[in-house]
Amino acid sequence: MFGRFLGSLPARRGRWAVLRACLVLALAASGGCGYSFRAPFDKSVRTVFVPMFKTQAFIRDVEKDLTRQVQQEITRRTPYKLVHRIEEADTVLTGTINFVDKNIIVEAPTNLPRQLTRTINVSVNWVHNPPTDLEKKRQPTIVSETLNFVPEVGETSLTATTKVNASLAAQIVDMMEKPWFIEEDLK
Repeated sequence: MFGRFLGSLPARRGRWAVLRACLVLALAASGGCGYSFRAPFDKSVRTVFVPMFKTQAFIRDVEKDLTRQVQQEITRRTPYKLVHRIEEADTVLTGTINFVDKNIIVEAPTNLPRQLTRTINVSVNWVHNPPTDLEKKRQPTIVSETLNFVPEVGETSLTATTKVNASLAAQIVDMMEKPWFIEEDLK
């Protein structure tokens, strides 16, 4: 159909003019609509301080692993720079591990666990340095993750904890994105 239209144009020069006009129109329509593939991070924040997460659970080094994975995720996915002193930070991301649990889901006939779950629950708070009045009143956000694992195929509690921490770190960094609404929208 488009070929017939071009063939009906009187001169070769006219055909190229129509093709150029269509190309320019297509390029103008496809670009600059205000959309972006990048995550909407707050441009006013440049640095983040992430102290060692606290824990209320008696599982060895789970807080160290989660803190390390959150720091790596921030470095990998955000434009923010990690700093090692709170005095240098624009914002502070703190967390407390409230709950770490391992439950048996399926038991083998020999009374050994066949399938288990690892659950970790974390309270996270990200505030400016110093915190604003609104941030002082705000309750921490609860993030939780559960993962099934099977010891018979070589998965251990440690590998399950590492995978759960990786998922929690991704969720925490996802929450650091700029909201698509403002506080007045919630009132």
